[in-house]
Amino acid sequence: MAKIGIETRVRVNIYTVIQRAVEEGVAYGYMRSYKYTDKPSKDTMITEIENAVMNELSEVLIYGDGE
Repeated sequence: MAKIGIETRVRVNIYTVIQRAVEEGVAYGYMRSYKYTDKPSKDTMITEIENAVMNELSEVLIYGDGE
């Protein structure tokens, strides 16, 4: 393909990507904490939210030597 002199650069707004992953993880974890009970304990809610946030982050970030 011939180069026509127009250079296009795409940049990722990392903050927005991480913010969306965290928001989605918090929402999912919160809902999941109610899966088996109408009144989840504080510890259950925290655990479910932490797990969901980490899962969402692992979808958009590569930890360690992932190259």
